[in-house]
Amino acid sequence: MSTRVANIICILSILALAAYIAWSYAALPDPMPTHWNAAGQADDYTPKAVGAAIFAAVPLFTLLIFKIIPAISPHGFRTESFTGVLNNLMTASVVFSCVISVAAVRAALGAEHNMATIVMVAVGVLFMFIGNFLGKVRKNFFLGIRTPWTLASDEVWAKTHRLAGWCFVIAGAIMAIGAVAVPRMEWIIATVVAVALAPVVYSYFAYRRIEGFGPDPGVDGE
Repeated sequence: MSTRVANIICILSILALAAYIAWSYAALPDPMPTHWNAAGQADDYTPKAVGAAIFAAVPLFTLLIFKIIPAISPHGFRTESFTGVLNNLMTASVVFSCVISVAAVRAALGAEHNMATIVMVAVGVLFMFIGNFLGKVRKNFFLGIRTPWTLASDEVWAKTHRLAGWCFVIAGAIMAIGAVAVPRMEWIIATVVAVALAPVVYSYFAYRRIEGFGPDPGVDGE
């Protein structure tokens, strides 16, 4: 996705969210719910003005983070080689934040939906989307599986992220389907954590096989 298209989608999504929150503001309770437990029940409340501002600001903050990353990346870890992928991830993350904010505002207005289920399904879809692009993310300090072994080797980075892409897709599918079909969220979370840890463990063994852990060339041991 081009930067121009990504910017347009993100800005329109943020403006649409802001318009919806402004339109709903008068009807929001004060204080309004801003957090829900695993059962989908509101368990924390915030003054209406603060809560509405938080939900409106989260997607904007997400956009700013993705804009800052290319500007502060050091040489050797720049993001220009995967700008299109970065734009896709930025757009997906901003749209995801907007969806969650809209769902939260609707819940505060009394809509009959389970916030825990919505969040889990949305996160699952986001994971599956991210998984489709992880293999194209090049070595950097901000995005991806950043272990000592992936950052030390381009080949280990590439192999780990190809595996991570599949892991994210599988974890996302488990989360999205399980949130609807399985009432016990802890099992879903445990499965997702296990799948997410697989690339981290793999990166160590990949580095040991490809690079090894011998002394650096030209360095004499004491």
